Formats: sequence, structure tokens, C-alpha cells
Amino acid sequence: MSVAWSAYRTIAPALGAVAPLAGMFAPEAERSLWQERLGHVLAAGTVDAWIHAASLGEALAVGPLLGELTAASPGVRFHLTATTRTGRARLGELGTSCSLAPLDAPQTVGRFLAARRPSRLFLIETELWPHWLLAARAVGVRVAVVSARLSLKSVSHYRRLGPSFRSLIEGLDAVLCQGAADESRWRSLGSPAARTAVVGNLKDDALPGPASDRAVARSAMGLDPDRPLLVLGSVRRGEVTLLARAWRALPAELRAGWQVVAAPRHPGAARTLRREAAGAGQALVTDGAPAGGAWRWDERLGVLGSYYAGADVAVVGGSFGSYGGHNPLEPAARGAAVIVGPHHWAQADGVHALTVAGGACVVEGESALAGTLKAWLADDALRARAGASALAAVRERRGAARRAVDRLSAWGLWPPQ
Repeated sequence: MSVAWSAYRTIAPALGAVAPLAGMFAPEAERSLWQERLGHVLAAGTVDAWIHAASLGEALAVGPLLGELTAASPGVRFHLTATTRTGRARLGELGTSCSLAPLDAPQTVGRFLAARRPSRLFLIETELWPHWLLAARAVGVRVAVVSARLSLKSVSHYRRLGPSFRSLIEGLDAVLCQGAADESRWRSLGSPAARTAVVGNLKDDALPGPASDRAVARSAMGLDPDRPLLVLGSVRRGEVTLLARAWRALPAELRAGWQVVAAPRHPGAARTLRREAAGAGQALVTDGAPAGGAWRWDERLGVLGSYYAGADVAVVGGSFGSYGGHNPLEPAARGAAVIVGPHHWAQADGVHALTVAGGACVVEGESALAGTLKAWLADDALRARAGASALAAVRERRGAARRAVDRLSAWGLWPPQ
């Protein structure tokens, strides 16, 4: 038994014991929901499945899965959980009972399972909480990981937990992976060979389609409906300077024909990013259609998707610095031509699909970025072909939820008996 595993098994029950008192020290926004962290839920009665999504991104993937599970077995009941408040809010829009997930301690998860008594637990992506898995095993809840992903770093972390944790992975009833690399990593941790397969990414099913009219989408965001739009999405520290220099390297007459929107990934970093833009000589405006080479700067949460709806070209941030990248399929699903940087390891599968299709271009450095921007912004036909290819690649990837439920059904895991 590993030291890490022994420590975790010892500490978690102690934390569970003091958790009721810890609520008074939680952030104010968290206190009203602290009882849910302790495993208490307002809804009562047996449900057929507990579906857990960590945060907002994973919560977006729950809708398609919920739809396919219900289609295969009408009348079933679900309870949904998320680790974050934003994820919980998104789950609350799906019309079924939901709560914050219980803490990973025997007391809290035991209380939750006793209240809802699910026969199935579906974990989205990589939510491997040991006491959840131990408690589910103890009461006979069958567990599947859906849209499963696993990084090399996570594999190393989980291996440190030793053979006891590996036995929990071996005891999973199914692992339905996003891609071949994920499948290989899950198998290396001991997932059941006969019930580990690739079905795709549930988030692809949740992506919106293209706007019926880009001009209308631009107008709705207070932009010029007639000028094409370049969106710099989810930009991070250190990237604004590069983007500004590449933009300012373009011919003035080309820049004059376009409007640019820049949206930071994290509003908390917006002040630093604004200073970065000022240092690079890049003018910013906060409303209206930008002119004279300025960028429209919008640090509000939840608006990037609306800008992507009107975008002709999108540069996806988090990929020019060592952040791992953000989802390039979001603008691709809207029919935008996509540019990403070299540091996109967290989105490698989606980037590969888009580049193979001709819908995205991976660039490294200011010169390469400026060159690609010049080519796509100046050539309507080239840009349109790239956007159409990006959209086609996204459409090809859809259907993960249906494939997942087909597998669960074939393996006797759905519908619940």
C-alpha cells in the first residue's frame, strides 16, 4: 500500500468529520450551499443515475448525454452534481434535480448515496474521487467514466496512489474515452480491457451550430454588421503583446477593413492584459465598433460564444504561452477559420482534426502569425474555404453521446435493471 494512499484514506475521514464546522469559514457565496457539500440534498427518493461534471465545461457536456440516456429509457430519473457553483448553475438549466457534489469523505458521500440511492454513476472526463468509488462499490452502484480523458501528468499522479487505487480503476464498469491517447492511458492505469473504448468527446455534441447570419450576430453585439470580424479569444498573460505586434504588422489598409474583438480568458487578469496592450501600443475600446486599428475589449464572462457567432477568423488563446490551449472547436463550430499557437497540448485532438481538414492553422511566433492573418484576412475565398472545412470537421466529430449510450447498452449498463 502506498504512503500517498494511506495518507489520503486517513485524512479524508478526518476532514469529513470537521466539514460541518468548516462551512462557517467558506466564502460567502458558498455558505448557502455548504449543506450540499456535506451530502445533503433537498430532492428525495431513488434516482436511476447520478451524473457528475466537475465544472462549467464538463457541465455543458451533460445535456447531450442526458438526452441520449433518456431516449434509450424514457421516464428514468437523474441527479446531477458539479464541483463548482458555475457548473451547478448550468446543470440547473437541464430540468432535473442537481446539487453541488459531496466532498470526498466517507461521511459526505455516504449521506448523499443514502439520500438518492442511484443504481448508476456516470463520471464526466476525469473525476476519480477514491471515497466515491469505494462507497459506490460498497452499495453496488455501477460506475462508468464517460468522455474520459487523462493526461500524462494525471497518470503519474494516480500511479503514486499504488495498487489499492489501481484496484478501483480495474473495478470500473466502463471507460468511454475521448480519443486513442486517452484510451491508452486509461488502460495503463488498469481500466477493464473489454470495457474501455473510444466514443469521442461529449463537448463536441454540445457545441452550437453556425449563426444563420453573421451580420446579424455582429450587430447584436454592437459591432458593424458589414465589416468582417477577427476574434482573439481566451487570451492569456504574455499573449497580448504577440497578438498586437502581429496585428500591427499587417498593412494599414487591410486592418481598416476589419474589426477586432479581444476577450481575456480570466477577468481577474484583465488589468494586467490591458497594461500589456498599452505597452505594445495597441488601442482598446470597450463598446461600439472599433475603428482605426483599435480592438474592442470585452472582459465579461459568457460573451465569447456570441462573438464567435459573428467571427470570420478566430485566434484561440492559451496556445501562444505555455497554457495548453483552449477549445478551437468552439469557433470552428460557428464556421470561423481558426488559428492556434504551438502550445496546444490540452487540445491536441481537436487541433489535429481541424488542421487535417484544412480548417485551422498552427503558427509559432509573431512573423508566422502575421503571415497567416494577412493571408486569411486578405483572401475572401481562402478564408471561406478554411471556415467551411472547420465546420465540416466539427460536424464529423458529433455523436459521442449516442455512441456512448450504445456502448453502455451493449454492456448491460443502460437502461438500469
